[in-house]
Amino acid sequence: MIATSAVSLATRINLLTHLINAVGKIDDGEGCIIIYGAHEPQPTVWPSPLDAQQIISRFRELPEMEQTQRLFNQESYMIQRVQKSHKQAEKFQRINRLTDMEIQMHQCMAGLSSLQNAPLNDITEMGRLAEQNMQDIMARMEELEKNRATTLQMGGTSSSPPRDDAAGLSFRN
Repeated sequence: MIATSAVSLATRINLLTHLINAVGKIDDGEGCIIIYGAHEPQPTVWPSPLDAQQIISRFRELPEMEQTQRLFNQESYMIQRVQKSHKQAEKFQRINRLTDMEIQMHQCMAGLSSLQNAPLNDITEMGRLAEQNMQDIMARMEELEKNRATTLQMGGTSSSPPRDDAAGLSFRN
């Protein structure tokens, strides 16, 4: 049992040293680790006892406000992670809901499904989605028309519509 926990502790220490090293490179900062093992007579210190002592001394020289800004504990870290995960889950739920509505709307337009048994809130949401899509299309059309007008005013030529090489037909409606 002690051998297993020693291996586990060594693995955690190795992971922590890599994390502190990576964070130091990203934030252009430095950090140290001091771990007291239950079965170890001396703490494990990284990068070295002298370096750790210098880092801690520089940290203690900072004003108290800066010291507390840089400190975090496991509880606050976990709370932040849970909050971030919760926000991501809500975002993905919204995206999935919109995707489901778009699929259902396309199936209705293709005649593959009906809205007869759909809940009222789904129908309302599809109406909002269709309205938003129409607004997006209109905004894009206006943007394209402005770009075309600007090109013509600057002495450029209007680009001809795309053509099908075989038939010579325009794809524009």
